[in-house]
Amino acid sequence: MAKSQSKKNIALLSVWLGLVLLTILAYSYNPYERKSNSFEKDLFAVENAIQTISRIELNGQDFSNTLEKSGNSWSVNQEYLLDASMQQVFFKLLEQVSIQRPIVGENSAKIKQNVLDSGVQVNIYGNENLLNSYTVGGDFQAMRSYFVKGEEVYLIQLPGYQSYVAGIFEVPENDWRDRVVFDGIWQDMVSLKINRPNKETVEFKYDDRLMRIQNQQADTAEVMNFVERFNYFFVDQFLPEDHIALQKKESFDKAGTIEIAGLDKDKSLRLELFKNPEFNAYLVHINGKEWAAIRNERMEKIWIELEKL
Repeated sequence: MAKSQSKKNIALLSVWLGLVLLTILAYSYNPYERKSNSFEKDLFAVENAIQTISRIELNGQDFSNTLEKSGNSWSVNQEYLLDASMQQVFFKLLEQVSIQRPIVGENSAKIKQNVLDSGVQVNIYGNENLLNSYTVGGDFQAMRSYFVKGEEVYLIQLPGYQSYVAGIFEVPENDWRDRVVFDGIWQDMVSLKINRPNKETVEFKYDDRLMRIQNQQADTAEVMNFVERFNYFFVDQFLPEDHIALQKKESFDKAGTIEIAGLDKDKSLRLELFKNPEFNAYLVHINGKEWAAIRNERMEKIWIELEKL
């Protein structure tokens, strides 16, 4: 009787162990579990981006921008210098961007098609080798950004920030550009001349290692503080030809001119300024060629400081 019960216990134990083993195997090979939980969060991150990357191609539906390294500088579409602050922000994003989760289920195909139809194709190169390639898109209102790579769709995040990651990939050419229009300091100037409607022309000239105001007495330190405002002088934004302010530029009044004669004549600058109270920035015509904007607050501070001399 005891032997019979012992054999029965051994048989039951064998069956139980077999069921446990089958359960473990079934769990291990569950394709749905593996697909939803196994992914590389840093699939799109680039370690030490500024050193690793040599070229980035951003191809949207109606634009194409190429950021490319040449020596120690970066260019935009081989025509303009890349803005240093934009470069810093973009490359930091490329280092930190992370996958929040893969998109699976019935929404995956719809989101993927939307991104492919309206997103930005991104190609990242290092020494002419393709490092990564994917398409970026998203929903700005919902603050959701998606990267599509191959057949997979990923919801993207920038850890620690609630931001629309896809937005920087959609930036137009003008906003990538270096906004400095006088690439020098006061020691690179021969003269600085400011002319405003119904005001006397104010001129500063380089003399005896300082910039000195002409035809009036003024404190040298205050003059130098004012002139130094024009060191590496920049505009706040370059404007495309179809910008609303340019479409209404006839409604702007002339607000003056700023002329810098440089030791290097190629650095000489002429800015024609226009103002309309309905807009929050001055229109600026640069050397009679392209248009830009300077915020009202910046220009008003310059006029106030000029009046104090």
